[in-house]
Amino acid sequence: MRTLNIDEASLFLRLPIDQIISEVESGLLPGAKLNNDFIFIDEDLTSFIRNKYIQTRNGSFNANFILLEQTETLFKDLTPHLLRTEQNRVMRGELTAKSLRITENRLAKWVSPYFDDIPIIKIDYLVLENFIEKLTESEIKGVAISQYLIIIRKILNYALITNLITRLPLFPKVKTPRQSRGPFTISEYKNLLKTAWRLRDQPYMMQHRPRLISINDGMKNEVYMPRDMTRLIGFMVNSFIRPSDLKFLKHKHVEIIEANYRYLRLSLPETKKHDQPIVTMTACVGIYKRILKDAKAQGYGRPNDFVFLPEISKNRDHALRHMGFLLTWILKQANLKYGTKGQTRTLYCLRHTAITFRLLYGEGVDLLTLAKNARTSVSMIEKHYASTLNGEMNISLLHSKRVRKSNNRGQ
Repeated sequence: MRTLNIDEASLFLRLPIDQIISEVESGLLPGAKLNNDFIFIDEDLTSFIRNKYIQTRNGSFNANFILLEQTETLFKDLTPHLLRTEQNRVMRGELTAKSLRITENRLAKWVSPYFDDIPIIKIDYLVLENFIEKLTESEIKGVAISQYLIIIRKILNYALITNLITRLPLFPKVKTPRQSRGPFTISEYKNLLKTAWRLRDQPYMMQHRPRLISINDGMKNEVYMPRDMTRLIGFMVNSFIRPSDLKFLKHKHVEIIEANYRYLRLSLPETKKHDQPIVTMTACVGIYKRILKDAKAQGYGRPNDFVFLPEISKNRDHALRHMGFLLTWILKQANLKYGTKGQTRTLYCLRHTAITFRLLYGEGVDLLTLAKNARTSVSMIEKHYASTLNGEMNISLLHSKRVRKSNNRGQ
C-alpha cells in the first residue's frame, strides 16, 4: 500500500484533477486533504475503478470511465510532473537551478520533439534505440546521450509507479568513456601562477574596450584581473576544494591551526553528502592570511563575508561564473587552455591537480584518508584522479628497493 498526491492520482485514474476533486467532495472517491494537498491510497483508487466495472455490468453507463479506458497517456502528459519534481528538488537544495535549466533545455531540444506524441506504453527498446541513433547522427556523444536517457528513464519510472506501465523497457547500452579533466604538471602550475600575477590589475579588453561586469545587480564595473586570482589558484591546489565550494566559502568556515602542523581547517557546508571538515596543506595558511589582510583593507574579511570575490555577494552563481571566466583568461594567456588530450581546462582542474600532487608527492598517502579529506570516494580517485598517472611520473618510487632487515640480533 502506498499514498499518492493528486497529480499521481490523476495519472493513475486518467481523470482530470478538477473531476477528482469533485469526486472527493461528493464522497464518491476516498481521499484526505492534508497540508493543502489531497492524499490518496492506491488501494482506494483501485476499488474506485473496480466499482466502475460493477456499474457497467449492471447496465449503468459511465461515459467518464469508458473515456478513461480508451485514452492512452502520452509521453508529454508526464513531463510536467518531472519538471515539478525537479523544481521541488531545487527548492530543497538537492539540485542546482543550473541543473534544472539543463534538463529543461534537453527536454525542449531533443526529448520532447521525439517522444511527446508517443503513448507511454509503446516506448520500448526499438523506440529508444531509434532515438539514440538520431542523436548519434547529430554528432552527440555518448556521455550526453546517457544524460538524455536519464531524463527518459525518470519519466518512465513515474509511469511505472502510477501503474501506467507494468515494467520498464530495456534500455540500450551506451558506452560513456570519461575523459579526465586532467591536472596541471608542476611546470604548468608555476606558469599559471606567474601568468595570473602578470595579469593582475589589467583590464580585460574586448574589441579594444574594457569588458563590463554587473556587481550585485547594480552598477557596472570594468573587468580587471584581481590579485586574488593568483591566490585562488594556489588555494585550490593546496586545499582539495571543489569549484562549487568557492561560492559558499566564508571566513567563518576557515580556522587556522598552528600546532605540530600548520594548516587550515575548512568547515564547509555539506556538499555531495559529505560534511566533514577539509584539512589543507601548509601553503594555504600563508595564502589565506594574505587574502584576509587585503580583504580587511577593502572593508571585507568579516566572518560572514565570502573569501573570494566578496563584492559579488548577492548572486554567488554569478560570482563562480566570473571566477571561471578569469581563469579562462589566464589559461589562454599561458597557452594552457587545453590539456594534452585536447580536453578544455576549467576550475575543476585545480582540484584535480591538488589530489594528483598528493598521489605523486605525498609519502605513504593512504587513499581512504585522501578521499575523505577531499570529500570524495576511493573509487572516484582511482577512476578519475589517478587515471592520468603513469609509472614515469613517480620513477623514484617505482625503482625503490626494500631495505633488508639485519640478522645480527643483539650484536
